[in-house]
Amino acid sequence: MALAAPASRMAGSGSFLPRLLPPTLLSTIRQQIHVRQFSLPLFPSIVLAIPVGFQLGLPSIPSLLGDIWESILKAVPKKKTSHMKKRHRQMAGKALKDVNSLCKCPACGETKRMHYLCPHCATKLRNMMNREAGGTSA
Repeated sequence: MALAAPASRMAGSGSFLPRLLPPTLLSTIRQQIHVRQFSLPLFPSIVLAIPVGFQLGLPSIPSLLGDIWESILKAVPKKKTSHMKKRHRQMAGKALKDVNSLCKCPACGETKRMHYLCPHCATKLRNMMNREAGGTSA
């Protein structure tokens, strides 16, 4: 019974060994132990041995995800948009466009829209028609 306890302690302490070692030493141990062999399909006689822990000086994926996650958290709205602000935005309608098709009326010289009757001439005609209609009935 006394011999079983130290064996379990040693097995447990072996699992803590990677946590106690410095990261550089641990990565060199992993590179020496785990080596994958790749052969090129065109040249099967040439075999390349690339360590598993080999990196090209690129940042690690968790650090990249951490930066992206921080920016996503900062982009979130801080408060809920009120019902009134939503309605103002949705019901605002489109902005009015400027009228560029303007010209001068050939009869009176006032500014009018192209292909439309001149409002000044139309009111003069309406007044003349009303006077004539009123004069004949009276």
